[in-house]
Amino acid sequence: MKSPFTGKEMKLTKEKRTVSFRKKEIEYINLSYFCEQSQENFVSTELEELNIKQIHNKYRELNNIPFPEEIKKLRQQYGLSAAKMSELFGFGPNQYALYEGGDMPSISNAKSISLALDPLVFKKMIEENRAIIKEKEFKSILSKIHLEMSDETEFFIEDYLLGDNNPTSFTGYKTPSFDKLSNMTIFFAEHLKPHKTVLNKLLFYTDFGHYKNYASSVTGCRYAAIPFGPVPDKFNSLFDKMRNDCIIDVEYKEYPSGLLGEKFIPNSKFIFNESLFEKTELEVMEKVKEQFKGKSTKAVVEISHQETAWLENQEDKSLINYEHAFDLNLL
Repeated sequence: MKSPFTGKEMKLTKEKRTVSFRKKEIEYINLSYFCEQSQENFVSTELEELNIKQIHNKYRELNNIPFPEEIKKLRQQYGLSAAKMSELFGFGPNQYALYEGGDMPSISNAKSISLALDPLVFKKMIEENRAIIKEKEFKSILSKIHLEMSDETEFFIEDYLLGDNNPTSFTGYKTPSFDKLSNMTIFFAEHLKPHKTVLNKLLFYTDFGHYKNYASSVTGCRYAAIPFGPVPDKFNSLFDKMRNDCIIDVEYKEYPSGLLGEKFIPNSKFIFNESLFEKTELEVMEKVKEQFKGKSTKAVVEISHQETAWLENQEDKSLINYEHAFDLNLL
């Protein structure tokens, strides 16, 4: 952003601030541009939205308020309209749609939605409101509820691998999604056929790069700092599941040192599902692909070792807070 006084590009600055939002003290990283001549700070529309989204994210986390994607998913998985959801919950006619669009629910409304995320609770809710649901629609919803409940074993495995499914600062305020992580892996396998060490960095830079620009990750994956750089937590188990599910294939190569290298390649049974991703997510994936294309494993590791996300967590091999995304040297 250029200074309104000098016309020169201003420096992006970051500082921790605390604001009061709905009677809660929220700490976030304030982003602004600093003009050296006037000693004033300025924000673009994009930065203002990024700052506000951080505040909203923290408030939702502190008060267990569902995120817009969770609210939307609840409606979609049962094939209901936003208006019908409002009616079921006893909200105003357009309220559910507004919540999907990012409006902040009241604490009481948020609690009702959170409880309904449990299929058994939602089943009880539609049974109590059967009078406002047509018979055909009622049977369809019941069928989908039973399907959700029958998939619990598979979801349990994925939840174990990805961790608690609540959006937090360690998931980039996204519900962890094995489908999106798998498809991101397919994307890079199709375009770059990376070795495991490089793939870990591609996933990290995509999730953290998206958070840097939009205050939310892509996959909701948690990342840890290990000697070879930032990696998805439980990455070996995650990749083993992808391979066992025939989502990706792995080629093995033995090096003169005796070490065994793993290269990730596409599996013909699965193709990249672009529809799972938002436009901004696809754009960041493309940027990461282009920035790392042709780079050696050693070079990629060295790049990741310059990031504060790794430097400040590698000693304890701890999970990485997504707030470190604002310090990324790339993207």
